[in-house]
Amino acid sequence: MKTAYDRMYTFIYHKDMQKADEFYRGLLGLEMEPESDWVTYYKVSPGLTIGVVEDGKGYLRVTEDKPVILCLGLKDTEDIWALYQKLKDAGVTMHTSEVELRKVEGRVFFCEDPEGYIVEIVQRPKSG
Repeated sequence: MKTAYDRMYTFIYHKDMQKADEFYRGLLGLEMEPESDWVTYYKVSPGLTIGVVEDGKGYLRVTEDKPVILCLGLKDTEDIWALYQKLKDAGVTMHTSEVELRKVEGRVFFCEDPEGYIVEIVQRPKSG
């Protein structure tokens, strides 16, 4: 028997909700939707959402180890190099020294959000 789902949330835990908002809404440009005074959703695409939870209020707690990578697939029409430079200029910790060109993944770079979660930005290889 198959079970049908219509959305997916990934919840991450932050000590500073304002810094999280500045990163996800301000720098990455995701649409913000508050759920409560301690949970904020950032819409990636229809049905796919990052939920940021204030430390101490949700099911889990902030930990030093962040064994999660949030991978965001950038639309083909967007300028990945401009986004890389915008984040770098804003002082975001970058884990790649430039946008890397990979045969399978396409264009990709890694950075850190304010709580230390790794965020991978990936864009399909150009065809043709």
